Amino acid sequence: RETERVPMASLTPWHRLATRPAEPSARAEVRTICVIGAGPSGLVAAKHLRDVGYTVTVLERSSKVGGTFVHKAYDDARLVSSKYLTAFSDLRSPTTAADHMSLPEYVAYLEEYCDRQELWSLMRFGTEVLRVTRETVNGALVYNVETRASEAYPADAGGAAQAGEGRTRTAQFDAVCVCSGLHEVPYTPAIAGADSFDGVSLHSCEYKERSLFKGRRVLVLGCGETGMDLAYRAVHTAAATAISVKRGFLAVPYEGWGGVPLDTLIANLFEHCHEHWLLHALHVKWAVTTVFIRAGFWLTTGSSAGWDQWVGHVEQVKRGHHILCKSTAALPFMNRPAKRKTWRHRLWSWLDPPHKPFM
Repeated sequence: RETERVPMASLTPWHRLATRPAEPSARAEVRTICVIGAGPSGLVAAKHLRDVGYTVTVLERSSKVGGTFVHKAYDDARLVSSKYLTAFSDLRSPTTAADHMSLPEYVAYLEEYCDRQELWSLMRFGTEVLRVTRETVNGALVYNVETRASEAYPADAGGAAQAGEGRTRTAQFDAVCVCSGLHEVPYTPAIAGADSFDGVSLHSCEYKERSLFKGRRVLVLGCGETGMDLAYRAVHTAAATAISVKRGFLAVPYEGWGGVPLDTLIANLFEHCHEHWLLHALHVKWAVTTVFIRAGFWLTTGSSAGWDQWVGHVEQVKRGHHILCKSTAALPFMNRPAKRKTWRHRLWSWLDPPHKPFM
């Protein structure tokens, strides 16, 4: 059934725009908008901008919607946020999907969103944005977007285009919405002696499936959710596995008691009711709940530094001060050396996995 689109009640005030011309004379009515990237944020931006009357063009370098969830996907990867909170407000997740959708399931959801919201006609796939410049024409600010046809994704490991892939062309827009994502360009820190390393060295965005680790001695640098995912896959495939942790992390599983998604447990009345500004400024709620959460961690897993986290502690375990790591499958293997140093490990031995070589 056709539904009428309701325009948004208001737009962002001019003084709150992130970038704007310094001279008031350069202000002009915005009619055409270029959205760079057809990932989740790009699709939502395009939908809402189109609904309030703008002429929208979405430029996507690859041939599919989904962005990182397509091009940097790896074996058995799932969302750590549940389908209940990940879904857009105007399209609920399928009831048949798992609570934490696999990446193919999530991409299929995004494609259904494009179908429902009639977004396909706005998109230009296989179009790589090379640069965006702005200039003032007849007293009005305009953006020149230079693009090139792109057949492969990515063009190289750094996300830059290779010379000679195609002729460039430039289109002019009244505004540009950059939705290329936080994780488009991989960051590799400078490590002394890395150039002389004889083994295989790769960024996590290049990883696809666990057979890469078979029979090797693997070192994972970094303890984010992707790093912990890769460590778990390596420990089941590699000859030996180790992980390097710089400042520690705070581990919390993405599922709570009874398999209920953690984010749905957090999204409750007591977490989101009105809070006096002074209590909020002093972080009173977080300070009080941290005590009970840490006590729960200790009673159920033997460690109050994180859920079943006997190693890799942060200096101060305080709620609201750390980005949670919700990939916890590798923790039992990492914990084994530390747990065996104390008699207390027998109380929580039910969490221990079968023996695997984690150095």
